[in-house]
Amino acid sequence: MLKKLYCLLLSGCLIFSANRLAAQSASSFDKYHNPEEVQQMLKKLGSSGNTKLHQIAVSPGGKPVTVLEIGTNLDDAPAIFVGANFEGNVPLSTEGALYLSEMLLDSGKYTENVKWYIMPQPNPDASMDYFATVKTGKTTNLLVINNDADEQTDEDGPEDLNGDGLITQMRVKDLEGKYLVSKNDTRIMDAANAGKGERGEYKIYTEGIDNDEDGSYGEDAIGGVNVGIAFPHLFPYDKKEAGRYSGETPEVYGILRFIFDRPNIAMVYTLGTSNFCLVPPKGGRTGGANLENIRIPARYGRMFNIDVSKTYTMDEVIEMFKERVPAGMEVTPSMVAGFLGLGAAVNPQEEDLVFYKKYSDDYKEFLKAKNFETERLDPTPAKDGSFELWAYYHLGVPSFSMNLFTVPKVKEEKKADGDVVSLDEVEKMSADEFVALGEDKINAFLKVNNAPDRFNADGMIKMMESGNVTPKQMVGMMKQMPKPEKEGELGEKDKALLAYADKDLEGKGFVAWEKVDHPTLGEVEIGGYVPYLETTPKAELIDSLAAVQLPWLLKLSTQLPSFDIANSEVTDMGGGIYKLEIYVANNGELPFPTSMGQRNNQPAPVILVLDDEVELLEGRTRTNIGNLGANQVKKLSWLIRTNKKEVTATLESAVFTDVVKQINIGG
Repeated sequence: MLKKLYCLLLSGCLIFSANRLAAQSASSFDKYHNPEEVQQMLKKLGSSGNTKLHQIAVSPGGKPVTVLEIGTNLDDAPAIFVGANFEGNVPLSTEGALYLSEMLLDSGKYTENVKWYIMPQPNPDASMDYFATVKTGKTTNLLVINNDADEQTDEDGPEDLNGDGLITQMRVKDLEGKYLVSKNDTRIMDAANAGKGERGEYKIYTEGIDNDEDGSYGEDAIGGVNVGIAFPHLFPYDKKEAGRYSGETPEVYGILRFIFDRPNIAMVYTLGTSNFCLVPPKGGRTGGANLENIRIPARYGRMFNIDVSKTYTMDEVIEMFKERVPAGMEVTPSMVAGFLGLGAAVNPQEEDLVFYKKYSDDYKEFLKAKNFETERLDPTPAKDGSFELWAYYHLGVPSFSMNLFTVPKVKEEKKADGDVVSLDEVEKMSADEFVALGEDKINAFLKVNNAPDRFNADGMIKMMESGNVTPKQMVGMMKQMPKPEKEGELGEKDKALLAYADKDLEGKGFVAWEKVDHPTLGEVEIGGYVPYLETTPKAELIDSLAAVQLPWLLKLSTQLPSFDIANSEVTDMGGGIYKLEIYVANNGELPFPTSMGQRNNQPAPVILVLDDEVELLEGRTRTNIGNLGANQVKKLSWLIRTNKKEVTATLESAVFTDVVKQINIGG
């Protein structure tokens, strides 16, 4: 009996130990996890209290796409949606989404009043490439697509001709070539500059064989659609890898359906290659609606008696239309844009850039306080058809993206001229101190830091004296501007990538050019940057990169709009008639909706509802609050007749928690 009991205890201990080891392994961030392991981790996380796992799609390759819901106990609360690694070639962002999930489950502070939806791997087919025997860096799923329009599919993919497990490039000597070996580093290929009398000597191809004999190499691999550029906003119809239309591939359709079915999503985070946290969304796209220089079509000019020879801002047009529509009708940017046929918005709204710039500055200070090195290559701008752009332009909610890793810039050696002030020194100066440097030192400072020609000492002194710019602002702009390439030097990006490949990756980030006999091209050289060089650091850095940067997303979650009935006033007009005034407050740090949301009428508005047992003499039972800025209050008024002692006012919202207040009437 004792022996039997001992065996049972021993068996139990072994099972407990095995389970504990499995749990620790599933939650470790010392390696990159393949799609099967990601699903195991999600199932474990989904078994915790107040969580639920949603399978929203199955990829063309048969892999599940799942969303982890945290906060299933919250029926009436705003939500934040987090998506990561849409293109499939940034495994670090998948780890970041899983890490964020554990942070939320370990602390209830950020889940008390906010629900979270976290999707770590929306493109599992492409994500498998990082774990394949031969790495290509592919971003497409396994949906069959005829990329080269030759009546065949998936017949000409890249092939590992030198057997190193990496698909890089082939350079081939050719009189019609457009590339030259760089004079600054023989590993790099530069485009020949005809303006300088240069003539190309090489053609460059993707490593592989022209299996379909169409003159191209590796242009029609297995699959597919790049989930990361297949969303509706600015859908890139000219790119085969985006598919024929948004939602063609099940992953994108499932994501769109999931989000549209949850109108309580008030903010969106994207973990990938762009970084709206650090660099506000870029404008400058041509086409679409220009809302600052609106011309009124002649037929509407005649109809509304408006001077059509002038241009107007959106605010001016709204004010003109308000005078000409029925009383009580709200005139919105969306209404004006649709009515006048202004076209789609393709650039961020100026009002929204205010909060993006504020949080960008705050984030830099946040990282600085943690001694996190921010002197890195610029993050990739958001691509047409990306999830983060769709969330901002179509959903009308704040859309923040974060790039957890970019390659460090090469720090320039200190100049021999000790009199030249550094960027850091100027950043700490007052305007007067900077002006006191004098023209010679200011010009030397600008030259050393490769400032554009339009920046000169005289102009900078005038700007400082006028108060239009501070030294700190000037340095910030200079750090953001791309530095012009110097004659006789590698470009900033190649310099950084090579230094990182040599030093941090012990030379494994660049494949040295090696001669290989090619079956159709003859002698070629194979080499170049390795796949995932720019996006995927060593696994040992996952934990530290996530631990430093992801808390910023938690902090942003506390900035959501928050509505309340701040006050109410009742004036007895006599005869059972009262003037009722209610003050609605947005106590959050973000406006609702965003300026883009105002234009799109998205998301659903906040409505103030009065109970239907009072007679309304002026005003409506259901009143749209409209837009309300951060930390702002709006007064709404009614004229009512009632013999009740109380009136119920409700702030009703599909996005935020409803607020109910009893207002005393007549005592």
